[in-house]
Amino acid sequence: MTVSRRVLFFAPLLTVPLFAQQAVAATRETDVSKVFVFLDNFLRMTPAERARLKVDFYLTQNGNPPKGVRAWWIDKDGTRTDVPIAADGRFEKEPNLKQLVDKSKMVFEGPNAGGFSVRIGLVWGSKPAIEMDAKQVANYLNDANAIVKKAAGKFGMVAPRMVQVAFPGGGSGTAVMADGKTAPLPMFKGSPAFNPTAQASAARLRFAKAPWRMEFAGPKHAGVVFG
Repeated sequence: MTVSRRVLFFAPLLTVPLFAQQAVAATRETDVSKVFVFLDNFLRMTPAERARLKVDFYLTQNGNPPKGVRAWWIDKDGTRTDVPIAADGRFEKEPNLKQLVDKSKMVFEGPNAGGFSVRIGLVWGSKPAIEMDAKQVANYLNDANAIVKKAAGKFGMVAPRMVQVAFPGGGSGTAVMADGKTAPLPMFKGSPAFNPTAQASAARLRFAKAPWRMEFAGPKHAGVVFG
């Protein structure tokens, strides 16, 4: 671990501070590799691994999606590519491996009174169903942890370990045991979540509505901050 990097286990998404606080609108420039942290390692994985765990990057300001911010990257040959930012802060384009290795520049323009950060969301590649096998979900969690550890490379020993799977859009959830007994799934950040260790006897997971996706998280938030 280099002196410039420190690891804190505290967020459900990996959080990368980009800029110090500024009081006025401005243009800020940084290396694209400092925004899309660890993406180069994910891009070096096999297609099968990349298909299983999706990595999304979100721009935030004071914990919320920013407003009035434009972004683009500039390659070494001067090529400029606009990078749209969705309403939830998600970057709708991600750089390729060459841009990351070449350290293309990432430019932000707009108000940044609270500074910018980037969050990295870890989402399973397949969409969840309204009812799922609990053991299979636990296997997804184990696989996700293995992929994250591999992507962390030399930092693998201190890579955040996810312990639960959240189901945004599910409304509420129920764990059904092998004997037919049921127990409510706890809520995590407004979504029902399953912790295979805490509810080891669960056989099935049922949701009030079909969830949008499966997200991985630690006991509170799981993540890494680099600064």
